[in-house]
Amino acid sequence: MKKKILVVDDSAPILELSTTMLKLLGYEPIGVSCGMDALKLLAQETPALALLDVMLPDMDGFKICRHIKQTLATADMPVFMVSAKKTGEDVEQGRKAGADEYITKPFKSAEVAKLIKDYLGNDR
Repeated sequence: MKKKILVVDDSAPILELSTTMLKLLGYEPIGVSCGMDALKLLAQETPALALLDVMLPDMDGFKICRHIKQTLATADMPVFMVSAKKTGEDVEQGRKAGADEYITKPFKSAEVAKLIKDYLGNDR
């Protein structure tokens, strides 16, 4: 069974790019465009990893990350923040929320693919 990866981004082109990349890598992406949809999904499923945008229309990615890390079923899930916000302060806020990685946009697909593989191993 393919590993599921949650992708949360309110930019339709980035959401499409990310989900296409993950499909090509052999994963099953689950794409949502807002925080509430992400939280609803996490109540029903436990993906292997999450890629979270920071700036979302209803809540920021840091809040979703904290929810993931504070919930027993998902506490060990690797979380990558993916954001155009790239100051040291932003990165630090991501770390404090529990993010395992902080990737700045625009990102290179190959770098993200390598990080995912580093965290999830060769099994897809």
